[in-house]
Amino acid sequence: MCKYFFICLLLLAANPSANAAEAGQTPPPCAAVDNKDTTVNFDAYKGKVLLIDFWATWCPPCKKSMPFLNNLRNQRVKEGFEILAINVDENSEDAKNFLKENPVDYTMAYDPNGDCPQKFAVKAMPSSYLVDKTGKIRLVHLGFRDEDESKIQEQVSHLLTE
Repeated sequence: MCKYFFICLLLLAANPSANAAEAGQTPPPCAAVDNKDTTVNFDAYKGKVLLIDFWATWCPPCKKSMPFLNNLRNQRVKEGFEILAINVDENSEDAKNFLKENPVDYTMAYDPNGDCPQKFAVKAMPSSYLVDKTGKIRLVHLGFRDEDESKIQEQVSHLLTE
């Protein structure tokens, strides 16, 4: 029994999260849909720098990040920067109602079934994945605090100049 347990641990260590979205990988396809009921296609953003942001209405840091992300997107959109926010509330109407009172200018998608967070192996809320112009994840950022703003801005600026 101990032998089998050890083998399982070795297998997990060798492949801790086979489908986790990590730096150097492409974002895994998932079943989120936008306001037009179109399934999200990350390939459509190739040639741009994309921030994929997982958020929920019950998450205070998620809400706190939204004005910053909206300003960043509006400042850099003409340079080829976009944000795709994927809401993971079980009831997408909660998010839509929240957004009526707190509108943003970036693309919003909804995943009430949790397909995307599972495929990305999201570990915290919010979780952000910064994707370069070639479609590769370059930064995985968990959570949001005021001091994170400068790091995110620097990374976006760097990727826009590549």
